[in-house]
Amino acid sequence: MTSLAVRNTSAMTETPWDRLHRLIERRRKVLGLTLEGIQVAGGPSPRWVQKLRGMSGPPSDRMRRPMRKLDAALVWPEGTSWGLVAEDRSAWSEMVLTDEEEQLMEAVDEAAEFGLAVTMRLRAIPAGAERDDLMRQIASLLGMEP
Repeated sequence: MTSLAVRNTSAMTETPWDRLHRLIERRRKVLGLTLEGIQVAGGPSPRWVQKLRGMSGPPSDRMRRPMRKLDAALVWPEGTSWGLVAEDRSAWSEMVLTDEEEQLMEAVDEAAEFGLAVTMRLRAIPAGAERDDLMRQIASLLGMEP
């Protein structure tokens, strides 16, 4: 019961930006990503993600692109990050907010997660013949042109 009371208190004082940052931290742990791993997966830099905490006001148009990249790296539907900070949730009940959070943590697109794992491993291999050969093999297995 104590954790619920703490959660209710934090929910009342937590800004949308702080909430987004907290959800990013939770989601990256679910996916087994470090902050650097988000960037390797095609998302924004660790520094950019860290700057989200403590921001205020609505997101600017220049944030759309990195937020789309963040959504892709976290395997969230496009527009999720933007919506978390741009849409007013102040009238939402604690239960609805909690349900939203759990859905975001459980969001599973197996193909996207597989693609994320393959992409991260490929990017870890230095550019060159070995990496190109692996990419050709994967494309062949998927029935795609290299």
